Amino acid sequence: MRVPVMELVDNPGATRALSRAVPVGEFGDDGWGAAEGAFRDDIDLDLDLDAVVEGILVRGTVGADLQLPCGRCLVPQDVRVDSDVAELFVDPAKREDDDEDDPGYELIDDRTAIDLSVMVRDALLIDLPVRVLCREDCQGLCEECGADRNLGDCGHRPDEAPDPRWAKLADLDLPSE
Repeated sequence: MRVPVMELVDNPGATRALSRAVPVGEFGDDGWGAAEGAFRDDIDLDLDLDAVVEGILVRGTVGADLQLPCGRCLVPQDVRVDSDVAELFVDPAKREDDDEDDPGYELIDDRTAIDLSVMVRDALLIDLPVRVLCREDCQGLCEECGADRNLGDCGHRPDEAPDPRWAKLADLDLPSE
């Protein structure tokens, strides 16, 4: 998602607000990893673009509503992800020779725009929950038949017989310490 910044370049102290909802498709064709296909609506941007000597400083919040599966029973759950961002988009004309390159975080189109795609993708993917649960006491799926144990008893008892792959461990004589 390209944002024009012509009025900010070479004008330290200038600032501009950017608040709007943007369709996911405007952030490019790169994959969204665990969030692929999970977006329920547009991505919300509430950003301030500040001109600094080195380039454009982008600060604010990026948020999205997603539908992710429960980690135990796979029932889709609505999840809101809000990420705080603060990234410097470097002006190539001000870059020092020994500065590290940070692809996706520089002024583009002859210093007239920035592309927020990498920043938004990075922020949202980093802040995705590691595991989503529909509820703390979710029973998950039956190992035998795949039935959702939250909906009822399928008749299988997973704790009745230990996994045969671990049976030899029962014969180990380990010290108590």
